[in-house]
Amino acid sequence: MDKIKIVVDSGNSVDLDEAEKLNIGVIPFKIHFGDETFTDQVDLTSKEFFKKLKKTDKKVTTSIPGVGEFIEILEGYIKEGYNKILCFAISPKLSGMYNMMNLAKDHIDNPNVEIDIINTKIASIPLYFVAKNAAIKAKNNEDYETIYKKALEEIERVNILARVDTLDYLVKGGRLPKPIAQVASFVNFSPIFTMDGGEIKIAKKTIGKKKSFKEFVKLIKDMAKEEKDYILAIAGGESQKEIKDLKKELREEIEKAKIFKEFTVPPVFGVHLGPGSLLCSVLSFES
Repeated sequence: MDKIKIVVDSGNSVDLDEAEKLNIGVIPFKIHFGDETFTDQVDLTSKEFFKKLKKTDKKVTTSIPGVGEFIEILEGYIKEGYNKILCFAISPKLSGMYNMMNLAKDHIDNPNVEIDIINTKIASIPLYFVAKNAAIKAKNNEDYETIYKKALEEIERVNILARVDTLDYLVKGGRLPKPIAQVASFVNFSPIFTMDGGEIKIAKKTIGKKKSFKEFVKLIKDMAKEEKDYILAIAGGESQKEIKDLKKELREEIEKAKIFKEFTVPPVFGVHLGPGSLLCSVLSFES
């Protein structure tokens, strides 16, 4: 019988306690505040990250583990008896994690071990449900090919909407040219973002923060209306008031959802979106 290990990076929204219960391996990003470095979720939680991000005037960046470090992790899983390893990486348009995982995989020369790296083309809350489903199936000794195929099917059906209270972090992260952001700020441009083809793109152009919030809510409601059974998930940075207001506006959709779950935005995504960010996913697959 195959022994299956599910692996994610910390751009997935699973926390370490739940990951341990589900037997999910988590590969953490490094978070850099100037010359100060933290390991994501190990010595800096997502909530701590946003509190620090809100106050800092230092350049904030993220980085991936080295190839050698991930090779050691894979070899450790193999020594534990795992012969099927399924890895979920956030979009390579956001980080080098996917490419690094593939480089490490190519160094594993073991004909008895199968390692697959999935480019999920997205990040954060939808990946939590995809990886969790795969992990539960693995714990229930389901066939690896079935788990792999189902994960690919679910990834094609994921979605995410994002709203920010400032475009500054998208500029700092290189996701938005500074001249465009300056013009946008002048006219109070407050767009709603999505991810398409692995990239952060504008889903809806709006002027003004109040209008942006209303349109954000409307888009979520419209997505929920299209599904008979759905999972509703939201996430915020250092944005407790906005989360409270969002839950109030979505109270009917939350009641109708077969699963409702609230997260904190992962730091690797939050670096680009900022402390005032809001995320939402409406998912129609089983969980």
